Amino acid sequence: MHDEAYYQRRIPRRNLGNWNNFLRFIWDNDTRAFLNRTFKEWGQLGLFYLCFYGALFSIFILQLWISFKNIGFDRPYIQHSYEKSIESRIIYYQPLNRDLHTQNPGLGFIPNIHISVAPIIWINKNNKKSQAQGYIRAIDNFLNSYRNKIYKNSSLYFDIKLLGKCSVSPYGYFEHKPCVYLKLNKRFEWSPVYYNKTSELPEYMPTTLKTLVRSTSQPYIWISCTGATNFDNQHMGIIDYLPLAGLPVNYFPFTGHPNYLSPVVALIFNNLTEFLITANRLITIKCNMWAYNIDQSSPLYFQIFNEDDDDDDNK
Repeated sequence: MHDEAYYQRRIPRRNLGNWNNFLRFIWDNDTRAFLNRTFKEWGQLGLFYLCFYGALFSIFILQLWISFKNIGFDRPYIQHSYEKSIESRIIYYQPLNRDLHTQNPGLGFIPNIHISVAPIIWINKNNKKSQAQGYIRAIDNFLNSYRNKIYKNSSLYFDIKLLGKCSVSPYGYFEHKPCVYLKLNKRFEWSPVYYNKTSELPEYMPTTLKTLVRSTSQPYIWISCTGATNFDNQHMGIIDYLPLAGLPVNYFPFTGHPNYLSPVVALIFNNLTEFLITANRLITIKCNMWAYNIDQSSPLYFQIFNEDDDDDDNK
């Protein structure tokens, strides 16, 4: 059996019309209800959600505390596994993970200021300085870290003076001899299994690089850059590598040191004006890294384009 109050609540409410029904929904003076709930009901509802979201927030804070307590910030929590056996250098280096390209770091390219499929360097036969300023600023920003006195105290400080002409502005961009810079992207605890002068070198390694490897006693991650096609090879001109066509292996592995700076190889294209004298000609350069544990299927590509402003001026 129900009490009288129950039956009173079951009595249909008198229809006051659409507008008056809405006003009664906002505030019912008879029951002292706001939005069809009394203050007691609103208090019960608020207490429920306060407890509910308080519990959720407490679980979230607890999860964050456990994460920060147990996960270090000096190294990645999840890493790919790979074999570090020195003996593997004699035969072949075979990572445990079949996804080979995820194991070694990729090549970084500076200055990369154009959003495109491959980084691109625009040169202008009229030698307009405004065209080169973007590249110069990007290179300045990149090299400023190497000029910072804080980093000079690092045991693995890389002296950019070794880059010769490519260590000082305007980095050849006013002379149509642009400098571009290659470095390895950081991959935690990756160590190169390098080729040395006694190694059996790959048949597809460029002949000039083979000669350099066999004549150098210091270990390097070697770098070679060629044209992507025979046409590109014929028109890219002569490339100089500064300080050498390789990155010293003593900079690896990267272990999360906050002052770590990657070694750099600078490329100078010495005679682009001669080989790109025809306006609006594009060449594509392909750069590979060389070590036993570096995948050759994912080289770095970038492009050089000789822009002709005359067509735009005549429009």
